[in-house]
Amino acid sequence: MAPCKEKGKSSRNVPKDVGCSQSAVSKIWTKYKRYGKVVKGKHTGRPRKTSKCQDRKQLAICLENRKCTAKQMRNKWAETGVNGMGFTYRKAKRKPSLTSKQKRTRLHWAKEKAKTVKTFLEERYIGSMSCLANCLDLNPFENLWG
Repeated sequence: MAPCKEKGKSSRNVPKDVGCSQSAVSKIWTKYKRYGKVVKGKHTGRPRKTSKCQDRKQLAICLENRKCTAKQMRNKWAETGVNGMGFTYRKAKRKPSLTSKQKRTRLHWAKEKAKTVKTFLEERYIGSMSCLANCLDLNPFENLWG
């Protein structure tokens, strides 16, 4: 790009020859004039741990059998050398079951909340429906239309 510009080509003709936008050519040309070479900007973010070739290999392993378990995936990674890239598998941890004390505490809390809501509605004279919400025969809107 810089040699084309040095030969005297205009800023409009260089992008056509190179195949990029005019703004890109002007940015590169200003960097070239300032530094004597085209300086790439500093890359931000996390540095890559794998190459594009390693990414393709890993993707091929994952797509080979989509229904394989994490253990099978780990074994395939070990066979092909993907583990050497720094990747490991991990199993999702099982959440611990609730203890009987926790269950009792939750049930007690739910009953207290139900009593609180019931008294709140009664104080404001808001009546509750005695029919089920999902029952089609007792749907209150059916009574409005009829």
